[in-house]
Amino acid sequence: MARGRPRKIDTKDALHSVMIAFWQNGYTGTSMSDLAEASGMAKPGLYAAFGDKEALFEKALLHYFETYGGPVFARLKRAEKHVVQDFRDFLGAVADLTLDKETPAGCFLVNALVDCTYGAQRHQEVVLNLRAARFKAIRDRLLKAVAAGEMSEDTDVDRTATFIDGQFSAIALLGRSGSSENDLRTFIETGLQALPASNDLQEISEAAFNSPILRQ
Repeated sequence: MARGRPRKIDTKDALHSVMIAFWQNGYTGTSMSDLAEASGMAKPGLYAAFGDKEALFEKALLHYFETYGGPVFARLKRAEKHVVQDFRDFLGAVADLTLDKETPAGCFLVNALVDCTYGAQRHQEVVLNLRAARFKAIRDRLLKAVAAGEMSEDTDVDRTATFIDGQFSAIALLGRSGSSENDLRTFIETGLQALPASNDLQEISEAAFNSPILRQ
């Protein structure tokens, strides 16, 4: 009996499956055999399509950033809402993803920063570059807020951006360790209250913090 033609696997679908495997188990905890099983591709096919394990990890990180980070950063760049609401949405998106039962716990990028094998210089550089892109998006939004009078003129933009970037990572790690949605929302609102704000921003932040949703 003649063999049937081998099933053709979409490389985008395969890369998404590879991303999930790395996200779930980390770089060192994921073997090429694991990636072959997750993607449905034989090892030679994986190597031919994506390269070695480090190259696969880099491509998985970039795919994650484009899939989950791209829309969030685009909204931040548009600055269509008040700065406090933009950052509430920004940090809330991390909380939502962290708690999503359809994906592994936490944020893949934050997990990679924590789990990164520092001997593997190639993918360490990719991780740090993506983190730098995240920091720039936060900083740029703060600069717009200061220019628009949404935040006080004497705001230290770099320090504030570092604080918000830290909130981002902390939310992902808290979610990974089992914090509830209410815990994460309270954490977000507490952080927003610490921003150097104009009076209207402070009022918006306090109103959200006192919301019944956070008092449940």
